[in-house]
Amino acid sequence: MKRLFNILLAGTFLATGLVACEKSVEDVHYVPTTPVGKLLLEECPEVARMFRDTTFLVAVGVEETDLHIQTNDGYVNQVYLIKVDTNVPGVRMAVSIFNNSNNISGGWNRQTLTDMATRMDAPGERVAAMVNGDFAQLSAPINPRGPVHRGGVILSDQWDYDEAVPQQALSFVGVLDDGSMIIAERSRYEEYKDRLIECTGSGVMMLSNGVYLGTIYTAREPRTAIGYTDDGIVWLLTCDGRQTFGAAGMTYKEMGYIFQTLGCVGAANLDGGGSAQMLIRHPVADVWQIRNRPSDGAERPVVTGWAVIVEEP
Repeated sequence: MKRLFNILLAGTFLATGLVACEKSVEDVHYVPTTPVGKLLLEECPEVARMFRDTTFLVAVGVEETDLHIQTNDGYVNQVYLIKVDTNVPGVRMAVSIFNNSNNISGGWNRQTLTDMATRMDAPGERVAAMVNGDFAQLSAPINPRGPVHRGGVILSDQWDYDEAVPQQALSFVGVLDDGSMIIAERSRYEEYKDRLIECTGSGVMMLSNGVYLGTIYTAREPRTAIGYTDDGIVWLLTCDGRQTFGAAGMTYKEMGYIFQTLGCVGAANLDGGGSAQMLIRHPVADVWQIRNRPSDGAERPVVTGWAVIVEEP
């Protein structure tokens, strides 16, 4: 009887060992395949795990990387990144608005990114990608929270700061007359106003001089943000949120450290929630495509956007 018990006990240990071995194989973490995925998993303190990463060329000088990540707090997110190399001839950033017209005599209006891109796209100035821009006051009269410059024309130099929405109208994003990007506090707008060729307002600044600034705001939301490096690279980030599985939304801290890991010196938050949207001109099908899953369930019209323009026929 004792010998039989020992045999049964050994069999139990063997079976347990096999199960443990199988589980250890199942728990092997995904190994990123893209340079961006590898960099963020290895160097970004807010990225704990990666489930998927892919990169593809949208246009010459414009790449998109899609990431399915888990942050250090255990939340899972779908993140979309566009890398814009403004050193490539003909590649630049530009502000988009309703019907691609600087005539706002009838007031500000809203439009989907798809319609904005359709109106803005032209031979020699193709829209390769676009994200939503600044926050806006949506009850009549509609207006952007921060200034708007397009093609060197100042459409508005006003700020609409409201204590009821304290994360808005805090900073601005711009392209200067030398082609370089700038992200700075609202208080510095007048200093750069006459040099801004393209500009929108923005919200919470996450990086200044490459340093994460910290914030009291910790909420997770669908977000769009923008950052830039000293050597002419612009990064656009959109993340999904308010979804039960795989898209919890991100915090400013998480985005800030992602931008920092990507080498950015400046980064700021743009409008989010249902407005958080990223569009590309699909490189194969040649159609406009919203890359993320907007939390509204469909495209939300916005007042301004940031477009990636490429010099293609």
